[in-house]
Amino acid sequence: MNETIGHRLKKLRTDNGLNQQQIANYLGFKQSQIAKLESNERTLKSSSLNKLCELYNCSPEYILEGIGNYSTEEFKFRSSKNNLDLNTLADMNRIIRNMKHLHKINGD
Repeated sequence: MNETIGHRLKKLRTDNGLNQQQIANYLGFKQSQIAKLESNERTLKSSSLNKLCELYNCSPEYILEGIGNYSTEEFKFRSSKNNLDLNTLADMNRIIRNMKHLHKINGD
């Protein structure tokens, strides 16, 4: 069976220990809309795709086509997932990704 966008979205969400309501709040959606995305009853818009890529620290190609990998950064503050600000987490993922890129450029 081929993995769908919805399957990958659900896997990313559960691997990060998040629930549909948290993702809905992050994207400005209703929880039912996230459920429809995960069951492939709704298509993902590019603005939402970009936000999810930042949150999950993955490429658009991973979500859309299953190409490549993703990594979940572990932060001590993530132990309280109910109060986690997903915008802050997405910002931190972006900073870490940029730092890794700079280290790669510098040959560190």
